[in-house]
Amino acid sequence: MNTRWLKNGLTQGLLTLCLTAPATAFGQMTAVSTAATPAAEEREDDGSTEATGTPESAGERLPPLSVIATRGARTVDDIPGNVTVIDRQELDLRMVDDIGELVRHLPGIQVDRQTSGTNPFGDRTGFTIRGVSGNRILTLVDGSRTLERITDNTRDVVELTHMKRVEIQRGPASALWGSDALGGVVAFETMDPEDYLAASGRDTAFRFDTTHSTLDNSTGGVGAAALRYGDFAASLSLGRRVGHETENRNARSSKAAGAVWECYRNPGATPCGQLDPADIRSDNALAKLVWTPGADHRIGLTLEHFERETEVEQLYDHGYDSSGNFVANYDRTQTLSRQRIALEHDWTVDFGPIETIRWQLSHSPQKSRREGARDRILANGNSETRYDYLEYEEAFTEFDAQFDGGFETGPLSHRLTWGIDGDYTATDYERVDTTVNHTTGTTTVARAGGFNFANATTIRADAYVQDEIGLLDGRLRVTPALRLAHYAIDPDPNADYKPVDGAEPRKVTETEPTWKFGAIYDLDHNFSVYGQYAEGFKMPTAQQLYTSLPGAFFDLVPNPDLKPERVKSYEAGLRGRFADGNFSVGGFYADYDDFIQSFYNPPGTNDYTYKNLSVVRVWGIEASGELYLDDLWSVSGALSAQRGEQQAAPGEDTTAFDGAIPLGGTLGLHYDDSEIGLRASLYGTFQRGVTRTSSSSAYKPGGYGVFDFAAAWTPAHWITLRLGIDNIFDKRYFPSSATAYGAQPSSVSVANTNPIEAQVQPGRAFSLGATLTF
Repeated sequence: MNTRWLKNGLTQGLLTLCLTAPATAFGQMTAVSTAATPAAEEREDDGSTEATGTPESAGERLPPLSVIATRGARTVDDIPGNVTVIDRQELDLRMVDDIGELVRHLPGIQVDRQTSGTNPFGDRTGFTIRGVSGNRILTLVDGSRTLERITDNTRDVVELTHMKRVEIQRGPASALWGSDALGGVVAFETMDPEDYLAASGRDTAFRFDTTHSTLDNSTGGVGAAALRYGDFAASLSLGRRVGHETENRNARSSKAAGAVWECYRNPGATPCGQLDPADIRSDNALAKLVWTPGADHRIGLTLEHFERETEVEQLYDHGYDSSGNFVANYDRTQTLSRQRIALEHDWTVDFGPIETIRWQLSHSPQKSRREGARDRILANGNSETRYDYLEYEEAFTEFDAQFDGGFETGPLSHRLTWGIDGDYTATDYERVDTTVNHTTGTTTVARAGGFNFANATTIRADAYVQDEIGLLDGRLRVTPALRLAHYAIDPDPNADYKPVDGAEPRKVTETEPTWKFGAIYDLDHNFSVYGQYAEGFKMPTAQQLYTSLPGAFFDLVPNPDLKPERVKSYEAGLRGRFADGNFSVGGFYADYDDFIQSFYNPPGTNDYTYKNLSVVRVWGIEASGELYLDDLWSVSGALSAQRGEQQAAPGEDTTAFDGAIPLGGTLGLHYDDSEIGLRASLYGTFQRGVTRTSSSSAYKPGGYGVFDFAAAWTPAHWITLRLGIDNIFDKRYFPSSATAYGAQPSSVSVANTNPIEAQVQPGRAFSLGATLTF
């Protein structure tokens, strides 16, 4: 023990200063299919624990498993990169109900909320990882893609109701997951019948969860049932959550009250910084049927339905506008939906070098629909109602077949993973505005408008291979991987599309090889080093290629010559794992080419288009660790510091890249007493202020420190009670992404329509929850 503490002395400074990845990253492992690494297989054969990085005592806590990073179950210590695993236990403890709360304690990862007066629905925008965001982050639910982000919609089509685990992989992953995995992967995995049944220990299981949050005055409930009958197992889970707009209690309404911008709205309008009144309802349903006719086969059928409806009374512009028109009423509704049907088969074949085959076929239509009715009394006394309608839909049909097997070549062990992965996606965009003048009796219909772009079909057809090679009796694991991706976008413009001469929409195809090469070396049974080179690429979206709309004051011009975005990423680090704790520290450097800039205005024109930037570079450090003080208490921490620069074209000045998130970290103190059924965590989240921006006139949000608390008590085996407090000291602060705003508004209209005060993060909020299991 003393010897171990001498070794641990090298790391405890990091363990106590490295501010945390929540206990989730080191919590109880969820049930996933396992496949041993080559090194692990060799260790099983010889019974040795030398130079393995595995626990040296039965009491040592095991690292969680990742199933995304290598397309097979591996501990996070056996991955030459940075992966966070958040399990159901952590989701329950913190009562996480959206993707923003999911990453609340993960430094360097961010999810913003849309707050513009023209987009009043309060949606989450998507994940930002290592400085890149939007469609550059691949988001999956059980391996199926989710809706792309366009200018006037959201990717916020996933809730945590039925999820058993979430994996977040930082850095490019195109070699195994294809286009869109430019900056990372966020993979959601839903509950299986076996998860409920294993928890009950019987052939039937029932679970009911309920939560309430003061943040948005929301109440949610989820009921699940599972049963096993012979070779079959089935589960059904139904969830509903109702709530209102997020309370923005720390926002300020004018400069006189200490606000960042001056903003004065009409009497009766929504105050600056507050969100318009909203009623929100979301429904989730998940049904699964699993047939296991023998030990060699598992066949599963999944049906999933998600729908969130947000009804907003848009009052930010209530009253007289600058033209003398009176806005009397504007009711708007947004409906987000995602359906999925999937058939999957896991087959243990043991045929030569092929041990297992897994294939999945899925179909997932997803839609964002916005509707509104706006009543106005015009300056000339006429009365009118304008009805607006916008619908964006993507329907994904996907097939993925994966083959795994192990073999040896002399002193080398191999774990070969290879397969094919493809999908067909139909994209449809429709916008119609209808104005009814009640005084004159005339009706005017305007089609298209907004950010109109050509509909399209997209085909992805990829093949990939990865070999996990074990050398030096398993102490060195080398993992090369290659994917050959074929990508084709074929435009299908309808009658609403307005082409521009010389930039008519045309089919775009690319065939792109992407590589990955990773290695892990065990220095001894406690320490290991890792390194990885990874490439990524991202095809332009249909909106980026084909947006076309002549306007009265400016024109949106398509750019069918856009190139795919590419990145070359390098990272390396050191890890240690002991009976008393663990740590990981590493650095990364990502070099992007042809990074796409939105709404570029060529000098001397009134055109706005999309353009490839010459260079974007992002680099930084990431660290995490945990120290077990005794059987009940532990501390954990994580930190991230990023820096970036961009260059629009060769020879132009280099400026800061605003996507990079400055130094930040979290620190956690955890208590876990299984005898009395009590778990509790106190989190501190710290963020340095922004000092570098691409524009000298940009707003630079300051630093902050925020503290949260979560506790769960199980007084009896059938009931768990929960309490959460976020932002305990009611701190007023802005996210680092507020650099998108100017230090001063460009106009009074901008200040009133999209006030920066609406970006103030929520103040103190309480959550209560309970779980009943039978």
